[in-house]
Amino acid sequence: MVKKRQPTTRHKPKAGASASDSPEWTNLMPISDKKDETGKAIGALGHGEMWFHTDKCYHQAPHRASFLYGIETPTDGGHTKFASLYAAYDNIPADLKRRLQGKMVMQGYDYAASARLNLNVNLDNIFHFVQPIFLENPGSGRTALYVSRLNSMWIEGMDRDESETILSQLFDITEDPSIIYEHVWRPGDLVMWDNLACLHAR
Repeated sequence: MVKKRQPTTRHKPKAGASASDSPEWTNLMPISDKKDETGKAIGALGHGEMWFHTDKCYHQAPHRASFLYGIETPTDGGHTKFASLYAAYDNIPADLKRRLQGKMVMQGYDYAASARLNLNVNLDNIFHFVQPIFLENPGSGRTALYVSRLNSMWIEGMDRDESETILSQLFDITEDPSIIYEHVWRPGDLVMWDNLACLHAR
């Protein structure tokens, strides 16, 4: 399976970061559970499960669109899930929505990590950028809840414990099964999505 991304300027963290573990992608990267002749996995970012996320939310200009094309697909498993960030925004309780209006969230990613980031990490050592927690899509004009369990670290200007409590609630809203589509792959399938409108997970 191959995932295509829009070209981007790479923002490298300072020395000591795990950026060296990140492939020098241009447009394509393989998603695979296969290994090369030395036994090294050929898939990008490992080949296990990956929490819900949106591509490059930790850069100033996140990738707008991505697509996956199925070349060889597993007979069991390997599905991709998509969660609507529009529906997630609509499902936020009104009082919480008012409270979070205008707030920003720190988005981050460490290529060596497979779970949520250590919130005490030195930001100089990872990719990170502050984004609106409520994001208006420039194409549709609709508002999305722009958070994900893999990347969203804390709400700016908020006590860390309070931020964690609220983000945990928001993560649950984005991962509500009622707003998730699960794609079961067949060879030749092509799926394209707007990264500002939905999360994806494998």
